[in-house]
Amino acid sequence: MPHKMNARIQKKSNSELQCDIPMQPGVVFDTAQINFRERLVREIIGGLSGGRKVLDIGCADGTILAPLVHMHEIHGVDISPKAISIAAERGFHSKVHDIESGPLPYESKSFDVVFSGETIEHQIDTDWFLAEINRVLVPNGLFVLTFPNIRTLTSLGMMLFLDLPPKFSSRYRAPHYRDFTLKMIKLALNNHGFTARRAVGCHFSFGNHAPIMSGLAKWFPSWSDVVVVVANKIADSVYDSETVIQPFLLGKPFVKSGCGEISGLNGNKLAVTGR
Repeated sequence: MPHKMNARIQKKSNSELQCDIPMQPGVVFDTAQINFRERLVREIIGGLSGGRKVLDIGCADGTILAPLVHMHEIHGVDISPKAISIAAERGFHSKVHDIESGPLPYESKSFDVVFSGETIEHQIDTDWFLAEINRVLVPNGLFVLTFPNIRTLTSLGMMLFLDLPPKFSSRYRAPHYRDFTLKMIKLALNNHGFTARRAVGCHFSFGNHAPIMSGLAKWFPSWSDVVVVVANKIADSVYDSETVIQPFLLGKPFVKSGCGEISGLNGNKLAVTGR
């Protein structure tokens, strides 16, 4: 009998963090040299009361959250030792770690906030990635996620007129392994015990031109080049190598018989069946 898709969920109820995150800045930044995405992420996390324990996954050199180290306890993981060294100099409690090689090096339910800035599209196993984020978050903890959106006007033009895959897609020699739209991000979050509270578009761009129209893009996140999503953990998610994954077509289960298995993280097998 098929299992529910992607995760087993155990319901929780807690109000340790408020779900309605203020969009006004909790601290003042010099915004002249930063883009809208960075400013928005800082405003969201900086808008929380001080003393939160925050994890930045794929933190690089810590640029985005560095201004908040005197307000919150900021931790970070990244695969680059050089970048982690710089993050540590900026006040991060940082560790070198590749999430695809094993669990995050933290206890369960140990963070109030997790931030992931354009990292999810680089992960082969999205379910493992989200399940681990869920594991280290406290009940009702905050997850702030940014991702490149393949559903843009530029992408439509590339496919219609140039016979090219969408912008930001996992095409030939691209650094991305997974493609996302806002709808698919919300689906993945829901499958792993999160509920999306707000989505904000960051900007539009056309061709190789610089990002433009942030003020307009924030009202149309599903068409924006980059999207910031604010979500809360409302349930526990357990990564299970025996969990059934159902392929989706246009947002609905795609029935396909005679499927075999696909390899998950560390060689685990994930059964693929229709319903």
